[in-house]
Amino acid sequence: MAMMRRVAGYVLRKQLRVRRQWRRWQADQSGFTAVEFAIVAMPFLMLLFGTISVCLFYFTNFTLENAVWQASRGIRTGQFQQGEGSYSGITSDEDRKKAFKQALCAKAPPYIDCNKVVVLAQSNSGGFGSITQPVCATDGTMVDQSKAEFNPGGASSVVLITACYPWGFGGNLPFFALNNMKDGSLLMQASVAFRTEPYPTD
Repeated sequence: MAMMRRVAGYVLRKQLRVRRQWRRWQADQSGFTAVEFAIVAMPFLMLLFGTISVCLFYFTNFTLENAVWQASRGIRTGQFQQGEGSYSGITSDEDRKKAFKQALCAKAPPYIDCNKVVVLAQSNSGGFGSITQPVCATDGTMVDQSKAEFNPGGASSVVLITACYPWGFGGNLPFFALNNMKDGSLLMQASVAFRTEPYPTD
């Protein structure tokens, strides 16, 4: 009997000690903040980087569109086609293509790598509906600038100017790798459509 009492007392003391430790552990809330942060950290970081990624994309695309719009002013007024003003001395189509790209790069911010920008120009004497959408890439590969169509049109022509830019930073964003090109970049397109002024051609 004495042996059983000692064993029962030992077991009871163990149970009481375990219960006290359990209550103490339940009452200790010092690690709750760390646990809660660990639960919400990943969704929060994904939301944060997702927001930053979208903002950077739209900001870069907006600045590229602005550069295209400003550079195309010479085409709208006819100075570009007639080789007047800052475009004097331009005679060949290749020279026109290079001159427009230089004008675009002068308006573009420095974080846009102009060496990678491909410019295309299409024109039609009809309406805006007669202009077809240009192709900037085929199977994830950028079109060659030397083979890109560049026709600035003449007086009272409908012209569509498009700048194609493989945004390399888009494929390096954490959590949200924005890429649709073979080299891991994201293709951006900035276009402006207008009708040129009825400038005299003689």
